[in-house]
Amino acid sequence: MRLFCTIAIPAIPLTLALMWFNFELWGRTHPEIVGFGPLPQPMPAMSLILGFVVSMIPGSLAVYAVLRLRQLFDFYTRGLIFTAENIRCLRGFAMATLGIALVKPIAGALMSVVLTMTNPPGQRMLSVSFGSSELTTLFVGCVFLIIAWIMDEGRELAEEQAQIV
Repeated sequence: MRLFCTIAIPAIPLTLALMWFNFELWGRTHPEIVGFGPLPQPMPAMSLILGFVVSMIPGSLAVYAVLRLRQLFDFYTRGLIFTAENIRCLRGFAMATLGIALVKPIAGALMSVVLTMTNPPGQRMLSVSFGSSELTTLFVGCVFLIIAWIMDEGRELAEEQAQIV
């Protein structure tokens, strides 16, 4: 998992950049973009650049989440299981996951503006949505936050027991 995280860290922004560079191949059929109505043909370069920037809002939180996981798995490979550092990593992952769930609707709204900003008046769009994907991400973030809290409680108990002996 540590190796997978190491690969994923640069892969996230690289994949997003490649997707925006090849927008004509994937963009017009992508489910999150189809609902924005008629898009300019070809898509203006400024819209593509801004699209990448907007997609990096949740993308940068995803990179941070994977960084925290990578660090957590690094601790595990060194045999460090119930430490304060592990809990900080897990809590950071959980908070980043919650952040992704909260910024995705905002990024989606910005994306609708960016992709339709060169359309003529009446065909520009602002679209805000919050769906099952965001709810699932929110749920996963909350679960990991609770797991981090429980692990911290266990760590504190273990430290107290170590002092008694």
